[in-house]
Amino acid sequence: MNKITHLNGIRAFEATARHHSFAGAAQELNVTPAAVGQQVRQLEDWLNVRLFNRATSGSSRLTLTAEGVNAFPDIHRGFELILRGLNHLIDEPAEDIITVSASPSIASKWLLTRVNQYQMQHDDIDIQVETSISIVDYAEQGIDVGIRYGLGQWEDLCAQHLMFEDVFPVCSPEFAKQHGLNETPPHLLKGIPLLHDHSVASSSGYPSWQEWSDRVDVAVPNKLHGLKINDFASVIELARRGNGLALGRSRLIEDELKSGELVCPFDVSKYQFRSRFCYFLVWKQDEVQSDMSEHIDAFRSWLLSTA
Repeated sequence: MNKITHLNGIRAFEATARHHSFAGAAQELNVTPAAVGQQVRQLEDWLNVRLFNRATSGSSRLTLTAEGVNAFPDIHRGFELILRGLNHLIDEPAEDIITVSASPSIASKWLLTRVNQYQMQHDDIDIQVETSISIVDYAEQGIDVGIRYGLGQWEDLCAQHLMFEDVFPVCSPEFAKQHGLNETPPHLLKGIPLLHDHSVASSSGYPSWQEWSDRVDVAVPNKLHGLKINDFASVIELARRGNGLALGRSRLIEDELKSGELVCPFDVSKYQFRSRFCYFLVWKQDEVQSDMSEHIDAFRSWLLSTA
């Protein structure tokens, strides 16, 4: 495929996947839910691929198919890049904006609701959140503050510890019941569909099933088979839909645990570990002082106190 067609349908798909509903997407796109549904269906017909499972009842009537889960991260990032390019064409006074960089997962699951509260209290300052899983050049892209997940060492950046994270297995209640996970300790995971987050697969210290096995002393098969995805949000979406057992990261699944969509089927006090990867607040090492420096310092302090 070397050209983009059905752009309205692609846009409708991306918004619907984020909101988990046609109604939420419709409100964002300023059209009716029926129009969003029709655009998505036309896109599905053109691709000959079903992107959503549509149920007539239940708490999750609209869920992404495996194909939809696989496609969403790249399409979402594509729209983010388009918006970033358009913003470069708009002459806005940079001194009124604090630009924050974070991965899509930590942005949507932790940062955005809190930043919205800060914005309401400081309506004279605009907060612009840039989401990306790639390492970005803070100086080139004008990033004032970032949240990164790792061991705390990045070239040309100052880093201050923000918060720890615990890691433990999670799945849907139905999946736990189906596989009898609530009845016996997880001495062996053989035969249980596992979901693997390969966002930072090559990095030592990023949470993995092998590390979980080593840290909580649970035997696992010699070869840990399962679906491997390079997007944590997609891994959790599949677990929420009952497609497998995933490693949950405590800071990013608070809402799903509270709603009961995800559960830890084992004794969490015994089968969790504190990740070596942590969240860090980062900023440019050679930060140029400006009229916004005081506001940026205050925002960083607020983020630390919030965490």
